[in-house]
Amino acid sequence: MRPKTSIVLFFSLLAAFFYGIGLTGDLSDAVGYGLIGTVHAITSIGIHKGHETVIALSPYLALLDMLFGLLWVMIGLTLPAVTLTLLSALALFILMDEDVRTELRGGP
Repeated sequence: MRPKTSIVLFFSLLAAFFYGIGLTGDLSDAVGYGLIGTVHAITSIGIHKGHETVIALSPYLALLDMLFGLLWVMIGLTLPAVTLTLLSALALFILMDEDVRTELRGGP
């Protein structure tokens, strides 16, 4: 699988993950998780289209996901918390490679 495809898929799946979590709680949870899911969906679309700003900010979003996943693991060891932490760490590792960023920008 190409790095661009896997990064777009990662942010798309995280958007669906956060939308799903938002549907399980009350209205304030739905608004908060919906906002986070929308940020991930916009990031996925921006990376797919090759926007420079979104590509530059995507490692920071993956880092935030990993940090909040670690906090979630510290609160309680659950499967969604561990999944968020590990997948975010993997995406961050992929996004830190300069060859991947070049491909995301549409370079050679």
